[in-house]
Amino acid sequence: MAAVVHKKYALGDFALEPDKRLLTRAGTPVHLAHKPYQVLLYLIEQRERIVPRQELLGKFWEGHDVYEVALSKCVGAIRKALNDQLDQPRFIETRWAEGYRYVGPLEEQLLENGSSIIEIEKTRGVKIVVEEDDEQETLHAPEKAIAVAAASPPFARPFPLKPAHRPGPLVLVAACVVLVAFATGALFISRHRSNAHESPPAPLRSVAVLPLKNLTGDAANEYFSDGITDSLITALSKIDGLRVSSRGSVLRFKETETDPVAVGKQLKVAAVLEGSVRKDEESVRVAVRLVSAEDGRILWVSDTKDRALQDIFALQDEIARHVVAGLSVQLNREGERRLTKRYTDNVAAYQLYLRGRYHLDKRRVADIKKASEYFEQAVALDPHYALAYAALSDAYASLGSLGALPTRDIIPKVNAATARALELDGQLAEAHSSLASNMAYYNWDWLNAEREYKRALELDPNSADVHQSFASVLMCLGRFDEAIAEIKRAQELAPVSLYINREVGQILFFARRYDEAIESLQKTLDMDPNFVTAYGWLELAYEQKGDYDQAVEAYLKQSALEGDPKTIAAQREAYTISGWKGFWRKRLDLTKERAKQKYVRPHLFAAIYVRLGDKDQALAYLEKAAEERESLISKLKVHPLWDSLRSDPRFTDLVRRVGLAP
Repeated sequence: MAAVVHKKYALGDFALEPDKRLLTRAGTPVHLAHKPYQVLLYLIEQRERIVPRQELLGKFWEGHDVYEVALSKCVGAIRKALNDQLDQPRFIETRWAEGYRYVGPLEEQLLENGSSIIEIEKTRGVKIVVEEDDEQETLHAPEKAIAVAAASPPFARPFPLKPAHRPGPLVLVAACVVLVAFATGALFISRHRSNAHESPPAPLRSVAVLPLKNLTGDAANEYFSDGITDSLITALSKIDGLRVSSRGSVLRFKETETDPVAVGKQLKVAAVLEGSVRKDEESVRVAVRLVSAEDGRILWVSDTKDRALQDIFALQDEIARHVVAGLSVQLNREGERRLTKRYTDNVAAYQLYLRGRYHLDKRRVADIKKASEYFEQAVALDPHYALAYAALSDAYASLGSLGALPTRDIIPKVNAATARALELDGQLAEAHSSLASNMAYYNWDWLNAEREYKRALELDPNSADVHQSFASVLMCLGRFDEAIAEIKRAQELAPVSLYINREVGQILFFARRYDEAIESLQKTLDMDPNFVTAYGWLELAYEQKGDYDQAVEAYLKQSALEGDPKTIAAQREAYTISGWKGFWRKRLDLTKERAKQKYVRPHLFAAIYVRLGDKDQALAYLEKAAEERESLISKLKVHPLWDSLRSDPRFTDLVRRVGLAP
């Protein structure tokens, strides 16, 4: 009987024999399931080129509903068998958004054995791809024998067989018919078993994107890593049915070494995305991995190749797609569009926007002024950048609410930026939320404000910030049950957000549930003892309970954190000597001195005078606050501070003009 030539691939200290479907290392068999084996052999045969992911999916998963993560797991099994590393590949190179290529050592060897020519032709005449479990082959012996024979892939460059006596054509035809019949039966049995016993993994419906670490060693690039984090959160939040932890929830993990499983449990999410960013003038590298919060399994790992900075948008789209695939979430056409929606194609404008967000999130007056400047530069570069206009509106509004500028001076800017954002993109939830806030706090159009908040939540039901903002408006209207429900929903979406947890305490305060408010605010301060604004609401809650000692302590802690040490001793002394009234008289003197140097909101004077029992002065300053459209005037209806004024017709009329009368 004539000898038959077999091919063998020597891969360094590994060897692969296609006809035997065998992978060995130093002569010892290495287990590699059927599908990874097929993919490895195909990559070797196509080693002269990068094999696209879609080509592999179409070739080896054709006719089956699969996720791209199936291919990633398959390549992961190959790496494990070959002891290969993703970051330093010796055998399989991953080309981001392109595919895979075999780059390892390779020597083709031709072997001879006693197999007959008819057997060789049988094993090469038909190619049947049999689905089987990646961990364990489950076919019975007869099925397995047929499947292995039928599934042996043809070679990319067939080698000539040695001449031999061939059977007649009728024999070959009969043999082929029998083989096809058996192979078809094997395929049917295999697919039937697969359909009966295998199902796609259950989708994971919640994820947290932890702050990506800045690996440049330059704090000036912190804005970029934070911005990429924010962009990924924004993109994933657009997916229906997927809960994404808010920016406020994840920022507290920025400077800490984290355990994804522990963080996942704390944030109550099923998966955690973590990683790093390295950026220079021309390139960027984003390395991330998606981790199961249940058991720490790696669901997906990104490529770590440098990319041109101009490719940053495509890079973010790719990461978002892979995260969705890793979560086993299926997208329809609209979901895909929303996931990869771009608000600008101008990389320079995008970086200015990221710088603006970085400073806006600090919520300090000096930083917010910087933020507004960056947003102004971004829209100058790209006048169609709707998201930057919405952020610019928020920056202007924040300067007014923090008392940095008279509200009447910033209202035209706020309205213009919001209108432009909506003109450019009527589907932008952030713009509808900004419009709602403007309507409520500056125009006192509460009915339409509620409508706009509901529209924003239709567009982005996962936005903790919108739920929080809507809760505040419901609180101003005295609809406390609804307000508490909204703020609790925001807290579910962002359980460790300092701002949302503070807002819980604030709403409970206005609902006059003072003990609950104090408890909530103390929990917020347990999360961050330096969270300044929580002390202000804690002071108010203690005051309403008549616990002035605690109220003064809360205020002085706030003053110390705000960097006003000179006045602390004087105010403490005033309280010690003259009690509660003396404390407020001292605060009035200090506020008047401050007003000589910079703008002070009229509302602050009104709050001091009402505590000193001077109703006329309190009402006069409330009128000024209303004239300036100061946002704090929106609390007139519910703030217990004004209870002593409620019987005065001047106060009643003011409440009516602000649109808060029953």
